[in-house]
Amino acid sequence: MAVVTQSKRFHLAVLGLLGACVLVLAGAQILRPANTVSKAPKSIIALPKEKDPKKASLEQALKGDQKRAGGKLTVSALNKTFSKIGYELDPVLDGKSAVPRLFLSSLPYDLGRMKEADERKSLFFRTLLPLVLRVNEEIKENRAKVWRLRHRLSVGLDIRAEDRIWLDAAFDKYKVKSARFDRLLEKMDVVPPSLALAQAAEESGWGTSRFTREGNALFGQWTHNPKDKGIVPQNREEGKTHRIKAFDSLSGSLKAYVLNLNTHKAYRGFRALRKQMHEKGEVLRGYELVTTLDKYSERGEEYVTSLQAIIKNNDLMRFDKATLDDDDIKHLNNPLI
Repeated sequence: MAVVTQSKRFHLAVLGLLGACVLVLAGAQILRPANTVSKAPKSIIALPKEKDPKKASLEQALKGDQKRAGGKLTVSALNKTFSKIGYELDPVLDGKSAVPRLFLSSLPYDLGRMKEADERKSLFFRTLLPLVLRVNEEIKENRAKVWRLRHRLSVGLDIRAEDRIWLDAAFDKYKVKSARFDRLLEKMDVVPPSLALAQAAEESGWGTSRFTREGNALFGQWTHNPKDKGIVPQNREEGKTHRIKAFDSLSGSLKAYVLNLNTHKAYRGFRALRKQMHEKGEVLRGYELVTTLDKYSERGEEYVTSLQAIIKNNDLMRFDKATLDDDDIKHLNNPLI
């Protein structure tokens, strides 16, 4: 009986000592928590962002100017907006400033009334550059997704149903047979800003053509599809049925232009030279890529020479290294991109 009692006392003493140790350790953890990451899943809740009063005032000011101009975007309103956010071309060209995420749906309706050619060019480039960079940014994101999915499939892993649907749609969009990933990546690629801006300037008369004013048609793309929005050229020959394809926004026009260069058989040389530049680790150079676009216009080599002159005279090559800033999109016109 005495042995049993003594054993109980021993066990109680051990349990008491263990309990004290646990309390000491728990207290230490509370006072000085270990610098480790919990293995428990985290729930991340995004707090609502407060609206930037500066951006809100810009939006209100621009809408006010548009209202006074019958709902149209004016040169005066856009110049004021660019000035307020400090958006100038020289810092961008010098690599000292990123391009603001300012995506306009149309050019100012009175752009053609500007007397100073340099000012008109500056406004034209500043309006289109963010859009060109955004289209290229989306393409880069899609290319990265294709690489990820390709890798999973190559090592025998399955991909989600929605990813398979997205991949099938990408092959269809770029007119590539399924599973030909190299071919898809060759076509799903960016267009250097210098080239896109030069062609937009040439084809749209620096944003003043009837097709641009009425249908955001920057690149003069033809359509024979009766379902497409289009504008009939004034001097269209009798018996011809083509129209100039119209778009709801400048972004739509840019996306169609890039897809055209990336898929049409007439521009295989463009895609081949672009691929060579990538393989050499070079920055895509619009000035050289232009030489492959002699079939874009009936003017042929004369057209190529004209584009190269625009790129050289306006120093557009420096835009090829421009990037969008990390700030939120500045909503200045609806619909945007």
